[in-house]
Amino acid sequence: MSLSRRTILRGIGALPLLAGDFRLPAFAETAASVSEIPPMLFVHGNGDHAAVWITTLWRMESNGVPRERMFAINFTDPLARADDKVAQPDRSSTEDQRRELSEAIAALKRKTGAARVALVGNSRGGNAIRSYIKHGGSNDISHAVLCGVPNHGVFAWDEGLGNEFNGRGPFLQGLNEGDSEVVPGPAFLTLRSDGLDKYAQPDGRFIGKPGTPTGITSDGPALNGATNLVLGAVDHARPRFIRAPFARSTVLSPVASPTGSASQRNRP
Repeated sequence: MSLSRRTILRGIGALPLLAGDFRLPAFAETAASVSEIPPMLFVHGNGDHAAVWITTLWRMESNGVPRERMFAINFTDPLARADDKVAQPDRSSTEDQRRELSEAIAALKRKTGAARVALVGNSRGGNAIRSYIKHGGSNDISHAVLCGVPNHGVFAWDEGLGNEFNGRGPFLQGLNEGDSEVVPGPAFLTLRSDGLDKYAQPDGRFIGKPGTPTGITSDGPALNGATNLVLGAVDHARPRFIRAPFARSTVLSPVASPTGSASQRNRP
């Protein structure tokens, strides 16, 4: 009998958190500094799975972050629906994602005894993170790091308003309403490409509509009220893979939530 990728992932998904027991010695760390590091939950994107974060976990561990403080979620059905309100086989709604993320956060808090956790999300994973925080979860979260997340949509059109990635649709409009696009409490950080992210392009060629303006620019992943970093000409996935974004000083320093928007360029 052959096993499909989905069957395998469903089996893995029975364990809500991917957390290996293996670890390397944490160097240049004191007991006090380790205690300040919040547990971290890594949240994958559309059609992905927890294993995409393995290299990131290794890199963070090599910078002194204890392995037992890092976890990653496997969503049951990682692909988004064409219309968020219309059921599709093996696809999930924004509410499905928020519910599974909520369960994983609760499990992580029970496991570690922490009052708040840090969330690191790539692409669609950032939608789930923002939805969880927006709908009453802000007190549970210390940091929200959003890597290549289409915070204002992949496109902004009057057609397909039910699509989760439509910047004019009710889902993203709800997340972005108000002068500040972040919820008070957690420290928000966005990481984005300087023009090479195919899902933050002014032309629709990467979504099958060449020559059609998307209404989105390379600034689409930035959020008013967050600290917004530009990583250079990197593609959609690299904000979660390259070393620069996950330096311990950037992600884990216990800082207050920023009150304004900043821009900074880092080399990958």
